[in-house]
Amino acid sequence: MKYIEVGIIAFAVSYILTPYLAQVGKKQNMVDLPNHRKIHNGAIPNLGGIVIFFGFLLSLLFIVQIEGQIKILLAAGVIILLLGMVDDIVDLPPKLKFIIQMIPALMVIISNADLINIFINNQLKSFDLLGYLLYPILILWIVGVTNSINLIDGLDGLACGVSIITLITFFILGLKQNFESLNLVSIALTGSLLAFLRFNFYPAKLFLGDSGSTFSGFMLASLAALWVLKSQNAIFIFVPPIVLALPIFDTLFAIYRRYRSRQPIFQADKKHLHHRLLNRGISHKNVVLILWGITALCSIIALILAL
Repeated sequence: MKYIEVGIIAFAVSYILTPYLAQVGKKQNMVDLPNHRKIHNGAIPNLGGIVIFFGFLLSLLFIVQIEGQIKILLAAGVIILLLGMVDDIVDLPPKLKFIIQMIPALMVIISNADLINIFINNQLKSFDLLGYLLYPILILWIVGVTNSINLIDGLDGLACGVSIITLITFFILGLKQNFESLNLVSIALTGSLLAFLRFNFYPAKLFLGDSGSTFSGFMLASLAALWVLKSQNAIFIFVPPIVLALPIFDTLFAIYRRYRSRQPIFQADKKHLHHRLLNRGISHKNVVLILWGITALCSIIALILAL
């Protein structure tokens, strides 16, 4: 019952706020403008991060007593959100963003150091090197997934839908193992994103912006890491990368592509998977549906392996 209440409140708050903030964004000129690497038409407000955050946060505050580690996760998420909002306004250098994103990633990791050490001692004691590397691997995972969701946010509803499918998958996995706090976070963000998707799907009336896409990516990465650590099963390390195979593959291929062409790896381009499908003549809406379908298939495979 608690999960239903949290989801409904998150959905309702986000649904009510979205049209209002779309108007505010237009009036205050807080918009995303078309350029050489963006394919949308006209100025679209990019305040989606604020919408999903308030829907997400208020649903948790109304219903549950938030425990200490989740409070730190939320605080870290606020840093990511604010960084994204600044980036939406002034277009921060990618390297600077990457470095700053390590701070909230460290907050999540340090607050769960006991859990991580137990996991290392119980699951990785035969793999000493991997045990030592787990901390930097977790930092790279959280920062990497944060940015991978941002990178696929190039079509209306794509990043939002991929995030929803991923969250539902982790909710199902957490439900089986009774990880209530993680489940509540998952369902709160799912409810908020579902309402937002109504206005973000093609043709979008409001964009996630860097604030929304990086916040979503950060929460996905953190929830995935915490689920694996709480499960105390090293085999489950492979589950989150399967669920998030689409954005991870797209990001790794982008890095490889730019490295091969001797371009800065942080330099944006129009050669992502969704751009390539568009160039093949597939419609905007159908490209999004295809990539949602791939994500859903990856999630089903992950569920079969984990359940």
